[in-house]
Amino acid sequence: MLMPEDIKQVHSQIERQLSAKGTRFEHICARIVTHTGRPRYVDISGCVVHSLEEGDLLYCLMLETGNRASDYQIDKDIREYVIENIDTALSRGWIHLYYQPVVRTLTGDLCGFEVLSRWIDPKIGFLSPGMFIPALEQTRQIHKLDTYILKETCRTIRSRMDKGLPTVPVSFNLSRVDFMLLDVFDMIESTMAAFNLPRDLLHIEITESIVAEDPGHIRATMDRLRDEGYEVWIDDFGSGYSSLNLLKDVNCDLIKLDMGFLRTFTEKSRQIIASTISMAKKLGIKTLMEGVETSEQIDFLASIGCGRLQGYFFGKPQPLEGAFAHMKAAGAGIETRLWHHYYDMAASAIHETDEPLTLLEFAGGKFHFLYTNAGYREQVKSIHYTVRDIEASFNDNVNAPLYRDIRSLVHATEESGRRETYFCTIANNYIRTVMHVVAHTDGHTLFCMSSWNITQDSSHMENQKFDDNLRYLYMMFDSIYIVDFDADTVNQIREKSAFNLLEQGCENGIRKMTEAYGRALVYEDDLEAYQRYVAPETILQRLHDSPDGILNCCLRLKDRHGSYNWMGCSILLIPEAGSRKVAYTARSFDDRADNIAFMVQSMVKSDAAQKGMHLSLAPGQLNDAYKAMLWDSQQRNSEFCYFWKDTKRRFLGVSHSFLRYYGFDSAQDVLGRTDEDMGWHVDDGPYRDAELEVLQKGRVIQNQPGQCIIRGVLHHITCYKWPLYNQGRIVGLMGVFFDADKMRKRIRDISETSYDDPVTGLMNARGWADAMFSYDEQRTLQKRQYSVLLIENASYDSVVSAYGMDIARQLLQREADAIRKMAGRRATIARTGQATFALLTYDKDEDEARKRASDVLRALNSIHEIAGNPVTLVFRYAIAHSREKGVSTENIYHIAQDRLHQQQKTERRQKRRRRN
Repeated sequence: MLMPEDIKQVHSQIERQLSAKGTRFEHICARIVTHTGRPRYVDISGCVVHSLEEGDLLYCLMLETGNRASDYQIDKDIREYVIENIDTALSRGWIHLYYQPVVRTLTGDLCGFEVLSRWIDPKIGFLSPGMFIPALEQTRQIHKLDTYILKETCRTIRSRMDKGLPTVPVSFNLSRVDFMLLDVFDMIESTMAAFNLPRDLLHIEITESIVAEDPGHIRATMDRLRDEGYEVWIDDFGSGYSSLNLLKDVNCDLIKLDMGFLRTFTEKSRQIIASTISMAKKLGIKTLMEGVETSEQIDFLASIGCGRLQGYFFGKPQPLEGAFAHMKAAGAGIETRLWHHYYDMAASAIHETDEPLTLLEFAGGKFHFLYTNAGYREQVKSIHYTVRDIEASFNDNVNAPLYRDIRSLVHATEESGRRETYFCTIANNYIRTVMHVVAHTDGHTLFCMSSWNITQDSSHMENQKFDDNLRYLYMMFDSIYIVDFDADTVNQIREKSAFNLLEQGCENGIRKMTEAYGRALVYEDDLEAYQRYVAPETILQRLHDSPDGILNCCLRLKDRHGSYNWMGCSILLIPEAGSRKVAYTARSFDDRADNIAFMVQSMVKSDAAQKGMHLSLAPGQLNDAYKAMLWDSQQRNSEFCYFWKDTKRRFLGVSHSFLRYYGFDSAQDVLGRTDEDMGWHVDDGPYRDAELEVLQKGRVIQNQPGQCIIRGVLHHITCYKWPLYNQGRIVGLMGVFFDADKMRKRIRDISETSYDDPVTGLMNARGWADAMFSYDEQRTLQKRQYSVLLIENASYDSVVSAYGMDIARQLLQREADAIRKMAGRRATIARTGQATFALLTYDKDEDEARKRASDVLRALNSIHEIAGNPVTLVFRYAIAHSREKGVSTENIYHIAQDRLHQQQKTERRQKRRRRN
């Protein structure tokens, strides 16, 4: 408590500063008294904060300034007091939680807090962590404090969420002793579950020294926490002697660089910080800098892409209401869960480089530069523009060329999902731009972009004549490469496909470039012709021998969509640019008859030559090679599903469409197996009997209907089968089937009668009801028992609230895929509610059904992120089995549903008990 003679003076100074500054006061010196009567000196700062519960509150922060004459005795007294009174302090609320803000470097918004503890004692006053944490660690009582901090932090977050107040992730620290005395994973997981909090709202900090000293148990716990969706941070990174080894051996999500790097902010320390952040990015680890105190430090850390910042520049640790109020007063926004991944990806794209680099955001039809480095600003300056001018031009539809160009590039980049290169002219300057998508959230797309003014480079533009030639080439061709045989370099001027020299790393080296181009774009059957055409060792001589200085060739090249198209390729000498500089070009054929004829002729000749065929046949004639080619084409490209079997009904082969239909990667998944082995028919009997008729009696089966489980969905198929003869003996059978449901969809307008769920591709409730009757029919006729398994995502609404419907739909699709993978070949699956899946499976009893449910839930619980956004999912399930007494087709689903609702009520009661 304050010494009596100081109380009046402190009150007077607070009132005076509040009158002058509004809501803040700082650096008021005073004395407090310990329980032994010794004075201690403190510096008092604080502010007025409005609380919804209490109205205006005065929050104070006291920092000890020292009483050096009796330090030792005071420390000894406090140590003994802390050891004896920790349990009392926790039970009576003397331990207060203080929160220090963590700020997003790119935006300046609040993106998290670190929770810290302060002991405010009624007898001895304010204790900072350094005055009680060492004593608790030495006496192995620190786990009591850490457990308390975790529970109270979760309680506070839950309270704010229930009231609709803003929340951000909170990081809290673990001690070495915690790992010795507790099951740390269970402590965290049970507490988070009790308050029903998403795991991404809690980050676990472990100091570098703790991890370095115990490579076994602690690291295993870290991995387990990460596997379940928690972020694990390494605190005080760089403070020890084994930081680099630690990154090699330990898995973590973020490193907090030790504030010691900033204490001496020299060029050497800058280089160390930049190198550490660059290395972390390459390893996929996020970064945070502690101890930030100046604008100079912030500018430097922003330039090298440090993702987050923490330090007194942004705020001291203080109670949560005061911390939020402080950030609001400073003009900082609050980053919601929706944007965490977006800005993490943005930070990961920034790195220290001399090359031009910028982050360009596109939202609501407008472009905005989120970040530009010095190299990009220098390139912009070279064409007598500013970054603001470029941004205005991107958004000015009056300046149509640049407005259209940037939108064309953005569209191509989004569509391909790859790095795209584009060339344009601005103020008579050639600009090469390379762009790729970094992140996409809620209608905002972020691009990483680099642009070069290549007009300034004499290696690209030697004189006006060369400039005129390049403009001509740019107008004529889809692909243009300038190849300099003297420098052994290749410059990509224009390329409409997905090929990019920068990604291939072959701008230096002509042979390296031509080989990479061939691998990436040239159709396999044309590779030999391509290699002869572009052979670097003979190309100059062939060009000089050519009457017009041009070499032409027709090749099939891959476009950005993955399709191969015939292209006219030309290699030509560039006049006035020196005899050893040439242009490699390619352009699409138009639809003129002579070009079409040329393409057909080239295609036929190339294909025939490759396969050694002679295709000049009279009408009605087919030789063996031609028959083989026709069958190969049929089984590769037909959408009908062909298969052939031996006399024991085992698969010998299947067509490509068969594999696609069932979702197999290879024919090896089915070869040597029967339909019964695969388990994909609702009723095996009719198919088995029909195939025996084919094999034993030579019967041809036509138009046989059936039901088949395809990746969890019950499909109606129509099948044809016939015998295979060799020298008059049946040696197997061949068959083909098509999906009757798909065929019907093509000939009628699909409306409300559809059985498909449009989000997941599974059946909907209507289709589920139809499938139920088929299963019950098998129960009646064949005595096959079945079960209904209902699985509900109890976290669905929270995902919608945090990330919106687009991410929620992706979550449903991911869940459907997981269920298909675990149960799809032997189960009929439907989405029967907003976040409820239903499975029909043939199970002999409830134990078999529960084992299947356990497998499916294990797959679902492994989902911890959707499109990079962290999710914490809680599933509940219920089973009803046809063998149970009183169960019928009419009520089996409702019985399972009632059990699901009862489980929900039980969970609510358990959570209420755990929170208390």
